[in-house]
Amino acid sequence: MSATVSPRAQARPSASALPPAARHLPSLTGLRWLTALLIFGHHLMAVEYFGGRAGDLWGFVFEAGKTGVTLFFILSGFVLAWGHKPAQSARSFWLHRAARIYPLHMVGVMLAVVAAATLVPEIRTDGVAPLGANVLLLSGWVPDWWQAGNPASWSLVCEAFFYLTFPLVIRLVAGRSGRALWTVAGAALVLVALAPAIAGASPVPMSAASTPLLRLPEFVLGVVLALLMKQTAWRPAPLRFAVPLAVLGYALSEAPALPGTEIRPGLAATVGGFALVVASLAAADAHRSSTFLARPAWQELGRLSFAFYLVHLLVIASVSSAWPDGHPELHWPRAVALAALAFAISLGLAWVLHHGVETRMQRVLLRFDPDRRGAPRVPVR
Repeated sequence: MSATVSPRAQARPSASALPPAARHLPSLTGLRWLTALLIFGHHLMAVEYFGGRAGDLWGFVFEAGKTGVTLFFILSGFVLAWGHKPAQSARSFWLHRAARIYPLHMVGVMLAVVAAATLVPEIRTDGVAPLGANVLLLSGWVPDWWQAGNPASWSLVCEAFFYLTFPLVIRLVAGRSGRALWTVAGAALVLVALAPAIAGASPVPMSAASTPLLRLPEFVLGVVLALLMKQTAWRPAPLRFAVPLAVLGYALSEAPALPGTEIRPGLAATVGGFALVVASLAAADAHRSSTFLARPAWQELGRLSFAFYLVHLLVIASVSSAWPDGHPELHWPRAVALAALAFAISLGLAWVLHHGVETRMQRVLLRFDPDRRGAPRVPVR
């Protein structure tokens, strides 16, 4: 049953009132590549490619780079809600999502197993259960297993949960009034700030960083902002305001908790700033003023970003494995050269996997789309 639409909500401009350019958001594809680079920089810091003062500077810039995953989660919710087709069945939606992520996920797990058995033994997964949980995209539900299999794929466990819940989420919020949607957005930000406290008080083991349920508010915020733009014609702040706020949010992600608590308002600032820049980029595309991120080169790189994300940490760790403990800590010219090598290998491997596995397997799996075969439909909303 569809959500009830109030008369006030019905009076507002709908998605059909948006300009034709609103149907496609190329700047968000380009943003995916910038996000992948942010995470790449963070992992170079974690593996300590740079030593001395250069290492200190790199750490200052990229310590918060792990928040790139937050940006991926917000992007995921926004894009799915923006392109939502009410007539699509839940089964069709789930198949499309599985075809999008699962083939590359399996390749990533296999590459991780090979790397662990050869160059990077420290990422080896001990036991069949955690490895099997990672294959099934369930490992993040057990905090001790969050980096089982391919260490980077913990975020896919969260994404898989988001995809599973999306038909319900969109049914609950689509068509609601602007006031209701803003209330959901505010609640999502509050839950982001409370996530560490919730994890600490939970009777079952949970991690604010990797338990899918505690990362769901970031995804929901993306969904809600997309609906606000489509249903109420809300136009977010221009990029000249949104980008500085996103940078400020990035810096605040490492802010300490409120004294005597585990409440982290800095995390809410990060999520809020990132969500605003996503919406602002979408608004630029929707109103025919696309950014440099919409250029062809950025589009191609954005399409490679998923494969790049899945393999880059394996490459970074493999390239640095010749040094003691796998931490080169080099003077900056040599560190830059080593980082460039890891980047080139990661990008080349991503290109091969995107064109050789990701797109081909999507075509194969989508032949089984129940909506295309005329199967009875269970609408998403």
